[in-house]
Amino acid sequence: MNENQLPQQREELEISVVDLVSDLPGVARLVPSFRQVLTATAQRLFGGESRTATGVDIVTEGSDISVYVDLYTDGSRPAGDVVDDVHAGVTALFRERTGAAADIKVRVIGVALDR
Repeated sequence: MNENQLPQQREELEISVVDLVSDLPGVARLVPSFRQVLTATAQRLFGGESRTATGVDIVTEGSDISVYVDLYTDGSRPAGDVVDDVHAGVTALFRERTGAAADIKVRVIGVALDR
């Protein structure tokens, strides 16, 4: 995939990653990144069309693709197992959908208390 193709697929990829991660055992909920929240707020403030912050942030720098997934676990499984499953699932999704590798960064914010 070249970097010109990703913006056209970004929203579809974000939705696919959100769906995949949300359905994994041990994931309580996704958390929008600070960057997503700040961008959406700035877009609303200046009258632009804002996208909903999803908890998945796809960043491109040249031909490099990074995917950030911020989440809370539900405490039913070890956090390391949940992270491994998220990493494997998102890696497979990107290879299947884009033919490219992505650097997957999973950040566990904590354990959700509201299960």
